[in-house]
Amino acid sequence: MPKRVERLPTDRRGFPIPWFVAWRDGQPHLPVIDAAKLGVAWNEDLCWVCGDKLGAKRGWVLGPMSALEGATPEPPSHYDCARFSVCHCPHLSTPAASFSAKYADAQGYAPQANISKLRSGATAIWITRGRGATPFRAGRGLLFGLDGPERLEWYAGGRPATGTEVREAIAVAWPTLQQAAELEGRGAELAARRAWLEGWAPR
Repeated sequence: MPKRVERLPTDRRGFPIPWFVAWRDGQPHLPVIDAAKLGVAWNEDLCWVCGDKLGAKRGWVLGPMSALEGATPEPPSHYDCARFSVCHCPHLSTPAASFSAKYADAQGYAPQANISKLRSGATAIWITRGRGATPFRAGRGLLFGLDGPERLEWYAGGRPATGTEVREAIAVAWPTLQQAAELEGRGAELAARRAWLEGWAPR
């Protein structure tokens, strides 16, 4: 466990509570985020998982849909914090994990954006140097348009994913994005993006 993660408070199971998690009545509500921390993390260059200052190397935790689109709704983390998350967070490493949060629809709270109800089976760490992205508004929310990765790692079930698992995860996310892209005239662009992304799958 990274030293920064060891310093976080823990829940009744002894599991570290990420910095981004929303608290209400003295209790953490996983995997609901405190929406106010989105701007704080980005503007102050803080790790999304531990809340400490970031260094040059950052890890963006995202699923296949965000990887295909090249944009994600959550700020980066230290690489080691990101890797701990994808390997140990049940909502990222366990497809059957359930949602118990009570405040997901309350003002100032939001479901953790990279935990999709579409369970693709694999999660990526998109590794960059420096800021690594440009934020932009999308509807009422904020997205981070990602720079090209220095490296891209995939995980499934708390371990490095196989190439087959990565390609299957991309295939699960594909129909929803393809339909929207075709309507917007971006079908060929998205298909090229898929081929590029599958090139990062383990051999």
